[in-house]
Amino acid sequence: MRRIALASALALALFGALPTSGSARAQSTAAALAPTPYMGWDTYFAISGGFNETSILQQASLLKSTGLEADGYRLIWLDAGWWQGQRDAQGNMAPSTTQWPHGIAWLAATLHENGFKLGVYTDGGSTGCGSKGGAFGHYQQDINTLASWGVDALKVDWCGGIAASLDPATQYTQIHAAIVNNSSHRPIILNICNYLQPGQKSTGVPVFNQSAFASYSFGSTIATSWRTDTDVGSPGNVPFNSVLRNIDADATSPLAAGPGHWNDPDYLGPGQGMNTAQFQTQFSMWAMLAAPLMISDSLVTMSKASLTTLSNKAVIAIDQDPAGVQGTLVSASGSGEVWKKPLINENYAVALLNRGSSAITLSTSASALGLPGAHSYSVTNLWTNQHSSSTGSFSSQVQGDSTVLLRISPAPAAG
Repeated sequence: MRRIALASALALALFGALPTSGSARAQSTAAALAPTPYMGWDTYFAISGGFNETSILQQASLLKSTGLEADGYRLIWLDAGWWQGQRDAQGNMAPSTTQWPHGIAWLAATLHENGFKLGVYTDGGSTGCGSKGGAFGHYQQDINTLASWGVDALKVDWCGGIAASLDPATQYTQIHAAIVNNSSHRPIILNICNYLQPGQKSTGVPVFNQSAFASYSFGSTIATSWRTDTDVGSPGNVPFNSVLRNIDADATSPLAAGPGHWNDPDYLGPGQGMNTAQFQTQFSMWAMLAAPLMISDSLVTMSKASLTTLSNKAVIAIDQDPAGVQGTLVSASGSGEVWKKPLINENYAVALLNRGSSAITLSTSASALGLPGAHSYSVTNLWTNQHSSSTGSFSSQVQGDSTVLLRISPAPAAG
């Protein structure tokens, strides 16, 4: 009782009044964990140098005050570094009481009461990337512990897995089984984070079917999401070329994605080296790919331009469309590409992507896009909010490294 009282006191100081429905919100069935791609904030690019209870609650408070939580960014994910592998005499996870003075269960309860969910990190091997937090040999024990603490999501990395020459499909299937059979019967999102391209570790290691490129082949039946390429960057350095590379890799298996299971091209990297147009392109294309939208930038220092991009409700709606269809490439010429994503109610998202540095004009048509026949189409540019009508031709000048994102719907026939 004392711990919950402390949680309420600290949360009140950071957030203000507490809603009473947080606990009910946190209880969902496994089938409904992510009917649309999950959204939230992750520590990896944001505060990877070190974080603790106070800094996490500060970021949660800023998600509230900036309006991002209301926009749907509600999953707060503690990446590598939240736990350094400490265990007690019984082998149970024992996170630092200096880093987490009130404990992870307290943190989860506090976040739940404020409308958030909590995710944490581990590895399929004995150690994790840059930390000592791995779960091999403790899958069921660790997941039982995390479930009892109220954790909602688990990222399982593969640094320790590849170091121990483990098989990803085998180990991730065992982790999935441990989640299904956790002693608290708690639904938990599983993110498969095998980030390795074929041969990335060393010559021939991993082979293709043990790399990120193959995770969709088993991940779609056991996980909520799975990485489709290597890291999009490192803290402070998310190059635009890497964003384009991860788009291409994610686009190879669109049929594996759908409500409840999503291809994951990695985190959103505002403030990590891209300019405004480049990050706007990342956000546009992640929405087209029906990707999880996980912000990884410190909200203490986030620019107004990044916040504006992340808050675009019309673009978020493309990502969160209930149909859950991943967009696909329709055509490409030079640096220009045309992408299409079917939406509910015979709406379509169309992305005109310029991968080059110079402005170009990109054009397409209703027939090229495979749109249903109509006497005219209503068109909205989701970044300028300009509305127009077309009889079936769509064209726009697209600046370098930029994306024009359109929502198109057949106009009803005149009465």
